[in-house]
Amino acid sequence: MSTNDANSTQQQSSAPPKNITAEPKKQQKPIQPPQPPPTSSSFASRSIITRFASNSLRLGAKIVGIVTAATLASHLYEVNQVHSFFATDRNNNNGNSTDDDNNNSKNKTPPPQRGLPKKMIKKKCVLVLPMQNLKLVEHKSSNNFDDLKRLLGDRNNKQPTITLEAKELVQIIHTAASDPNITALHADFGEGMRYPMGLGHIEEIRNAIRIFNESHRAHRDPNVTHRPVYAMPRNEEKKLSYAFGHSFQWNEYFLASAFTHLHLQARGNLHLFGVTSSNSFFKAALEKYGVNVHIFKHGNYKTAPNMFSETKYSKSHLEDITSITSSLNKTMCQGIEKSRELNFDSIMWKSIFDYGSLSSPNSKEIGLVDSIVPVDPLLSLLHVNKEANTKNPDEINEESSSNKTTTKGKKLEETFGLNKTFNKFVATEQVSLVKYHEMMKKKDKIEQRQKFWTKFAESSTAASIILSSLGLANTHESPQKLSSLSKTRQLLSSLTKPPEKVAVVTVDGAIGGASSYEIIDALRKIRLDKAVKCVVLRVNSPGGSVISSEAILEELKIVDKPVICSMANAAASGGYYISTCCEKIFANPTTITGSIGVFGIKVDASKWARDYGVTSDYYPHGSHAASLNPLTPLTPGMKDNISRMIAGYYDYFKSIVAVGRSMSVEDVEKVAQGHVWTGEQAKEVGLVDALGGLDRAICYAKSTHTKSGESVSVEFWPKKKDLWDMFSSKEGLVGVITEAVAAALASNSPLVEIDILAQLFKAMSETKFAGMPHFMLTIDEKTALELMMRGDD
Repeated sequence: MSTNDANSTQQQSSAPPKNITAEPKKQQKPIQPPQPPPTSSSFASRSIITRFASNSLRLGAKIVGIVTAATLASHLYEVNQVHSFFATDRNNNNGNSTDDDNNNSKNKTPPPQRGLPKKMIKKKCVLVLPMQNLKLVEHKSSNNFDDLKRLLGDRNNKQPTITLEAKELVQIIHTAASDPNITALHADFGEGMRYPMGLGHIEEIRNAIRIFNESHRAHRDPNVTHRPVYAMPRNEEKKLSYAFGHSFQWNEYFLASAFTHLHLQARGNLHLFGVTSSNSFFKAALEKYGVNVHIFKHGNYKTAPNMFSETKYSKSHLEDITSITSSLNKTMCQGIEKSRELNFDSIMWKSIFDYGSLSSPNSKEIGLVDSIVPVDPLLSLLHVNKEANTKNPDEINEESSSNKTTTKGKKLEETFGLNKTFNKFVATEQVSLVKYHEMMKKKDKIEQRQKFWTKFAESSTAASIILSSLGLANTHESPQKLSSLSKTRQLLSSLTKPPEKVAVVTVDGAIGGASSYEIIDALRKIRLDKAVKCVVLRVNSPGGSVISSEAILEELKIVDKPVICSMANAAASGGYYISTCCEKIFANPTTITGSIGVFGIKVDASKWARDYGVTSDYYPHGSHAASLNPLTPLTPGMKDNISRMIAGYYDYFKSIVAVGRSMSVEDVEKVAQGHVWTGEQAKEVGLVDALGGLDRAICYAKSTHTKSGESVSVEFWPKKKDLWDMFSSKEGLVGVITEAVAAALASNSPLVEIDILAQLFKAMSETKFAGMPHFMLTIDEKTALELMMRGDD
């Protein structure tokens, strides 16, 4: 066969049949040229990157390990520190315990937690309250720079200021009441309180001291009519409280009288003159300089602007002042009588007020103090008790309790004379207020951590053993026997479902400007938090501007949660305005509230400008445009416009009070007109629902609007400032250093006081009044002037 024949045969055999469809040819990928072999430099770079990544991972693991170990070590240190501070051994009474105690302890005392000291000895401590250096406030923006301020301030100052929130001091005393290591309280008033306290705060502290004095019995607040969610635990022995001072003013004595034993210095005095009120009037001074202040108000008893329009108390002003001071004096006298177990009538109190300063013998003779001492007896009492406890056991056993008391009495009699009030003082060491507060905060942090990790510990036995051995979880309470799946589901449910919360929003000081924005921001965040079941509005404000008060009120209306109000020292005018939408209002008997009224101010300094050659020109685009200028006289059109606005504000104020308090507008008008009421009076006229402090309001919120009761957590708003804010703000590091430098520079120059009138003229010269006429809801002249200086309206 030839080659041509073979090729034709091959082509015929390879041709596809006619009846079969040919498959489409696949598109072949282009052949890539072969890659060149890697060079030594690429191998080196890859090796470097690999080593760098490996070293970074190792370094990161080491850092994480070091941080974890340091955090755990810090936690264990704090746990041991807190436990050794608060720990007690109820079965160990000076090394001896009875069989009954040992048998009962099996059911009462849980086994000690792993990682904690086994030996727990009951201490005998007295908690010292430095009242003379204590500055009590309603709300602190931050407390991290208090020590720094003292450090950068006057180093020779032996009496550093201690700043605490009122609720913090109350909580400290409550904790001490249930702490078996604390056997007594001792308040040092010294030469007087450098920072006066508001009467509302004093009442809440007095109530806390009463709870401390009665902690030997099962305590429930007798003022609480609803179901309480907690009760103070009962102590085995009665606790005592002591107060010492060189002298006492009326408000200071009202607080000191709550202590079981009150000591007065031998040459000291009681200046019990009753509640007084003083006001300054600047009308004549302003007229002298050619300044006329036009006042527009609704309510004859709206007396805050009287400082600009009067030269003395008007009839309505005097009537209001008399009513308030009489009510406050009555409440304070009744409180002193109850605490001191006195039987004074109104004639006796009037005699005390009119007599003048009472000497120490006079004070003791009529029962206002318990003893007269030359110095603060605390150090001597501690020394005698510690000396008695350092004797040999044989000497202690041979010496009977009666002989001990006699020996102690003789030693104290040498210094203080015959004094039976010292016999029951058993403390051997003192604990400072700052130290106790610090340990309380550490204890709270540890408990929060342990609550979180205890949930994980309940999921498995291994986790329980590990976490409890590290002190991260409390597992001494036997958990319910559940399957691992049920435990896992329970754990996930507890972690995903946030616990119930009560949010306490504090409105402190004048309402206006930045403070109102801070409150509004807090309310908006609370509204989005589903875990918050109730809001407690804590008001400590004499009022402020109309616009700012209205803004806060509208936010409260749409918060979509029950709102309870707790009034502190004052919640008047604008402070009462924002409280009108609350479901229930609590106030202390001495709280200043009410003042339902509005006033506006238009400053006319045109004569002052003419006298000093100051001219002002403007082109009005309307008949009221000149209202904005303090150098323009008041025209009839301006007067009618401002009066109409004030009337509208007042009518609206009455309407929201009528709706919130379920009263008719006519009934509101009877208690309005700017009338100022004490908390006790306000309850009688229907402006307040119940008497009580912040604790009672929170207790009501928990028991009424939550299901968890005592386990409900309480959040306080506005939140404390973060680190950056604390460094950059006026209260932060920059502000502290600035104040310290300014104080150092001013230390060599005479102190110049700037009074209210000077501030007013300074504000006029800087044209801060070049805004709308000021419409205010306040009872306080200082607050009104402060708002005018800031330009809030």
